[in-house]
Amino acid sequence: MRDFDIVGMVHFFPANRTGRDFVVGDIHGQFHTLCALMAKVSFDSSKDRLFAVGDLVDRGAQSGQVVDWLEKPWFHSVRGNHEQMVIDCTVSGGDIARHMRNGGQWFYNLSTFVQLRIVKALQALPIAIELDLSNGEQVGIVHAEVNDDWRESVAALTGLRGEVAFTDAKKTALYSRLKLETQNKAIVKGVYKVFVGHTTVRNVREIGNTIYVDTGCSFSDGVLSMVELCSGDVTTSTRLLQGG
Repeated sequence: MRDFDIVGMVHFFPANRTGRDFVVGDIHGQFHTLCALMAKVSFDSSKDRLFAVGDLVDRGAQSGQVVDWLEKPWFHSVRGNHEQMVIDCTVSGGDIARHMRNGGQWFYNLSTFVQLRIVKALQALPIAIELDLSNGEQVGIVHAEVNDDWRESVAALTGLRGEVAFTDAKKTALYSRLKLETQNKAIVKGVYKVFVGHTTVRNVREIGNTIYVDTGCSFSDGVLSMVELCSGDVTTSTRLLQGG
């Protein structure tokens, strides 16, 4: 079945009226580091929610824990290009050697049963998330970038603009670095802010109304960053080197 035929490419969330909402950068299998970061902000799983910008897996020792995290009712993520590599290499003839060069060896060390369980969970991830804030604003979350009109991007990703538009919007959301590379300060219309990862930045930074939150926790000199959505407060944690 083609992705174009699959519903749920955009997930919508109502405002959190009882707790806080956070967005976290690319985790890349560093779930121990994520736990340390959550402890720093006194994350309360009974009322807080955590949204991730994708690239949950590869490079880090705890990549195999991804399904356990995705089953937590307060943890939500969009699909990143590393999740897409896992899917492609399993179901559509992707480049396994390339995936392994990019930190995917962990996946091929697993049993077929576990691999399929992970792939099923990753296929269920949306390409975009739209989230209402308690102040009435809306934010968007994609892995890489989005064009300059959020509403049009959502329409394309939900299939309303046809298969070609869907394919283009998905490619931009998973892979594009154009805005950051060109320092494009254009405001994304139709949304308050857009949170993205994919391209590593030294510190969380805003260009236009796009917030780049991948601060490179999969590298020795990087950190994992989390933004509290209503206050804009940024919290970081250096990489923990525990095993899987």
